[in-house]
Amino acid sequence: MKISFELPKRKDELLKSVLMTLFALAVMAIILFPVYYMFTVSIKPSGALATSQIELIPKEITWENYKEILIGHSEVTLKTKEFSLESKSAVIKDALNRYEVIIEGGTITGKPTLSARFNLINVKILEKKGGEETTESGETRIVNGEYAKLEADEIAASTAVKNLQVKAQKIVIKVSNIQDAPVDLSMFEKTGEDTYEAKNIEITLKDGGKISAKDGTIEIHNFAYIILKKIGGQALDYMKRSLILATLTVILTLLFVIPAAYAFSRLQFFGREHVLYFYLMFTQVAGGLGIAGLVALYGMLVKLHLTNNLYILPFIYAAGGVPFNTWLLKSYLDSISPDFDEAALVDGASYLQIIRHVLIPMALPGLATVAIFAFIGGWTELILANLLLNQENHPLTVWIYTMLSNLRAVSWNQFAAAALIFALPVFIMFLLAQNYVRSGLTMGGLKE
Repeated sequence: MKISFELPKRKDELLKSVLMTLFALAVMAIILFPVYYMFTVSIKPSGALATSQIELIPKEITWENYKEILIGHSEVTLKTKEFSLESKSAVIKDALNRYEVIIEGGTITGKPTLSARFNLINVKILEKKGGEETTESGETRIVNGEYAKLEADEIAASTAVKNLQVKAQKIVIKVSNIQDAPVDLSMFEKTGEDTYEAKNIEITLKDGGKISAKDGTIEIHNFAYIILKKIGGQALDYMKRSLILATLTVILTLLFVIPAAYAFSRLQFFGREHVLYFYLMFTQVAGGLGIAGLVALYGMLVKLHLTNNLYILPFIYAAGGVPFNTWLLKSYLDSISPDFDEAALVDGASYLQIIRHVLIPMALPGLATVAIFAFIGGWTELILANLLLNQENHPLTVWIYTMLSNLRAVSWNQFAAAALIFALPVFIMFLLAQNYVRSGLTMGGLKE
């Protein structure tokens, strides 16, 4: 007895399944590639051009762009007549490019004829004596002080400084012409072409140069001013305002939509079959009227002195989303049998009790869908927020939009990081409520 198997058919089905899977993966890769590319741009060092080349795996990875927009850093500009700078590593470059002095584990002191100016990044003021201190618009000024000690990740002189005393564990001097050497090189050992090295040495640089140091402290005496300000780190404030807008929009939308959807789904009244759909079509399709409505809304809020009010926008956002969300939730409530309502009425429940204890627990998928749509509306809205709010009340959307105001100066690395941070809350909401959303759309709005 010969047994035969239908291998060709199974092979065809297997091949078809493999091809469909590969096709689905290819489509997903194409859809997600822009997101992945933005992520790679966001972890490149700031200043790397996003359009220079496409690197699937960046050669150099850094999280500084995220740190910059989320936390930021402090910067100091100071002017002093006397200073002492101590750092792990420092470089002094001659203004005429004749030599370069590399210092490891040393101290640089100076009493220049003209006051020296320094720029410091990621600064902490350790000590301060004297001086008049004022703070305005987030900027602190200390004028005409006696003494201050500051710690910073980067310290750099704005211009060349003369008459410098250098004492270090190791000094390396690079000079192409020995006649241009800033000191007598007899104390140095030649370690390479145009390179001289000495350890535990003290030298004087009369011509000085432009100083740049890493991880150091600087002590200044008789300084003219210290200007301290924070750069970057605004994203958290903008995100907080966006969360306020989106959360209030969700709450107000549910407060308006739940009773309205229940009324259209369960109660009988004149115009029940046409009012909601007419208003839905009117608000969703009448694009030109939206601009006229925007002008009227702006004029009304100006008259009522309600512009630049963060808490007015959620009411506007919720009102704009009520028709669509009411239709969506009504369609879901229609899929729930009225027998539950009637049973509750027989037991003596009021309409509010029916909504609270019967329909809301059963309509959680529909409510989750409405909540996510309302959250997205409040989180992503740009036009009204930009029109009605001043800069101190701008949400995250307007901030990201203003980053593009000067395309030549924008940091695309930080812009990519900000865009991904902006998309993260919506992604998390979808991830947590995906089952509710799927059932809410399929059993509700799409069923009708």
